[in-house]
Amino acid sequence: MKLKDAVALMKEQGLIDESEVYAYGQKASVLGGAVGAAANGVLICEKDDVLRVFDAKIDNSWASNILTAKKEELSAVKVKNVFFGLQKKLCFSYGGRNYVFLVPYGHKSMVAYFKGLVQ
Repeated sequence: MKLKDAVALMKEQGLIDESEVYAYGQKASVLGGAVGAAANGVLICEKDDVLRVFDAKIDNSWASNILTAKKEELSAVKVKNVFFGLQKKLCFSYGGRNYVFLVPYGHKSMVAYFKGLVQ
């Protein structure tokens, strides 16, 4: 599926609004590169101060919901530069668990959302 079709579907399903705060990334793991991206892909999206994370596939589609959390329920939020600043590491805690996701540099709206949560 083309990215513009995926964005239209996200809007249709109510996952994002006109501000288009979303990012395709991957769960932090030992696997890196293309193998890690294919095995650990995620779609992270935000609408109405609710963060949702889905398992994602390499064809821009997504499947099961991993996490749904309100903004105020997230704690220990951090944004770090990795891989010479070409990726961002988004870290947070929710429900007693720690989550770490890597997103490419180009997803500035999602990075800005997380930077707004940093306390």
